Amino acid sequence: MPHRSRLVALASAAVLMTACTDVTPGVASPAGPTTSAPAPPSSAPAPSSVPVPTDAQSPDASSPADTGEDGGPAQPGSDDDQAGQMHIKGLRLTGQNGLSRLVVDLGGNGVPEWTVGYAEAVGPDGAPVDVAGDAVLRVRLRTGTPPSGQSRSRVSANPGPIVEARTTGFSGGNEEVLIGIHGGQLPFRAYALTDPGRIVIDVHPGG
Repeated sequence: MPHRSRLVALASAAVLMTACTDVTPGVASPAGPTTSAPAPPSSAPAPSSVPVPTDAQSPDASSPADTGEDGGPAQPGSDDDQAGQMHIKGLRLTGQNGLSRLVVDLGGNGVPEWTVGYAEAVGPDGAPVDVAGDAVLRVRLRTGTPPSGQSRSRVSANPGPIVEARTTGFSGGNEEVLIGIHGGQLPFRAYALTDPGRIVIDVHPGG
């Protein structure tokens, strides 16, 4: 019976087509859209900076500002400094109520022997240095060894008693900073702070 044979053949073909179109669960189509999770926000902390000294850290009223030389002995910090670490790291200049404050940041926790006083505008080697102002304060630090890879620092401000400050290098065991003062030799106070090491110079306005 040819008609019945044709029906059997058609039914077999239908079964084969159904088997060929089965879909395996869990496999995505290659043409389907792809998504990616957004990158998590960065949690790295912002870099911190050394705070400017507060009035509570400055000398009391028993140490009035004047024009005489000031200074102090070497002071260790809470941790021992490595050899060659106690050098000038940078200069910061701030001001308020007419007063100018220069902070000499050091590379260690302690401070070396230091002096601050009015002087000629010359470097530690005796060579003249161009500094703005009517008078010059010299900061001298007995660091003992020359710094390695140190770049010169220079800051300026206007108005204020301090108009400029600049490092002048190393010679004879000393590192120095020259501070240009507007208005002549004005009264000042200088003091040392540790952890980290700093020398602070406050110059008061004239009059």
